[in-house]
Amino acid sequence: MTDTTQDSTRTSPRIPTVREVMHGPVISVTTRDTLWAAMDKMIATHLHHVSVVEGTRALGLISDRDLAAVWALDPLGLKQHTAGHALAGNETTFVAPETDVIAAGEELLKHRRDALLVVDADGTAIGVLTDRDLLTVLLGLHRPLR
Repeated sequence: MTDTTQDSTRTSPRIPTVREVMHGPVISVTTRDTLWAAMDKMIATHLHHVSVVEGTRALGLISDRDLAAVWALDPLGLKQHTAGHALAGNETTFVAPETDVIAAGEELLKHRRDALLVVDADGTAIGVLTDRDLLTVLLGLHRPLR
């Protein structure tokens, strides 16, 4: 006869916070920098996102996909448009470092983004949380996927 009772000592796994799985440092451009400058920073740092800031306050996130969309319509647009212009009309999504990864994943899906900018209480960018970071958590890995 097999025992089909549940072990009452089992607990649900602890859900990590965004702070535990985000990555950094955050690379930033100002609202006045061109999209070309944003692309240069992405290439130089091998990152797919840059934060757009005004002073120390984060305003949003630009992705390499955003730059590709501009380039596809007008290759010279990367040199003509600023990062501030690129954010205009786009919904900005931020997440606090104490947010659990499930809530952060829901925000990614809701806003149809591949990354969220992590900001502290002062609005300073402290990290980026990507869909890849969440996939790593899902798979239970303690090292980046290759």
